[in-house]
Amino acid sequence: MSPHPCFVCNSPANECHFGSKSQICRACSAFFRRYVLSPKSAIKCRRDKSCRINFKDPKICRFCRMERCILAGMKTTAVQPPREKYSEDKGDSETSSCYSGSPYTYEVQSCSTDIPRLHRLSVHFKNLENVRKLEFQNQEPPKSRNMVELIEILRKDIRLVSTFVEGAYPELGRMGKLERKLLFLNFFIKYMLVEPPFLGLAAGRQEMVLPNGDHYDEDVGRFYSFMNVEALTGNPPETYFKPYWDEYKRTVIDDVWFLKPDVYEFLTVSGLILWDTGLDGLTDQGVEVCRAMREKLVSEIHFYYKNVKKVEDPCLRLGQIMMLLSSVQKSFGKYQEELQMCGFFEIYKNLDPETCQIINDSLQL
Repeated sequence: MSPHPCFVCNSPANECHFGSKSQICRACSAFFRRYVLSPKSAIKCRRDKSCRINFKDPKICRFCRMERCILAGMKTTAVQPPREKYSEDKGDSETSSCYSGSPYTYEVQSCSTDIPRLHRLSVHFKNLENVRKLEFQNQEPPKSRNMVELIEILRKDIRLVSTFVEGAYPELGRMGKLERKLLFLNFFIKYMLVEPPFLGLAAGRQEMVLPNGDHYDEDVGRFYSFMNVEALTGNPPETYFKPYWDEYKRTVIDDVWFLKPDVYEFLTVSGLILWDTGLDGLTDQGVEVCRAMREKLVSEIHFYYKNVKKVEDPCLRLGQIMMLLSSVQKSFGKYQEELQMCGFFEIYKNLDPETCQIINDSLQL
């Protein structure tokens, strides 16, 4: 039987790659993987985004080739980051590889075996950024987004963050499926509270930046304008929702912009959010795994403060960063109230069932 033509470039092919529904050749599969993992993956078509893609052409437009890959059903989330090498030390995995292309590693490359989890997190976080560029095809300039648009962005991003978490923490394999789901569900909502101000900080923008590069519409009236709150109650949206925004700004946003955490501190906070020992539904073994991971993260960030960043008072800085956890938890409680208020105005009636389920589950945590 003669091989099928590659959906992307029309060369001989007989396999599906990275979740594609069509036959893809090995060359296009390799291109797709390189594109996803490349720090320079966000490119543009020099023509009108309709270039011919054929394996016989000497130069193929990378942008249009990637578009064909996505059209074939290839998934960026199916691409795994570069494999890291591990060595056993007292039953603990430590990485010996370096991600030289990451702007987050600088001095840490020389001591990555002393902070293996933070180093591994930085590698996978950089990969998350690259995959997001492909998934969302960021618009320039960034746009302000209302709540309906925000939920749609997060609905797409939850798969990407899940892949990030699973790759960054192989220790999750020691827990049951239901425990992993419980941890991630609790993590994702809180992570989405602390990440936007951090992304804004990293981009040099005093805004709450979304995973696709856009930002929250900070005008409360416009953010909730689609609800027709005033038509239903006689009061503008600010009456009901501004207190939640004020609380979020006083706690998480102001803390992030005041402390200016670097990427290792941000990833430490996110890791401590994930490994929550207080969740109902965890087994004794699951609680022990969470406790051990929290201890290791705190130990590594303390080592980082003393030996890499050389903070004058590591304990004080650690205490300040740990305060972010209580800020996130406090804001999460208010966010649950906000979601319940949105439910009162039937914001969810037009959302897909999976998103509704995630929101409903988060309200019960």
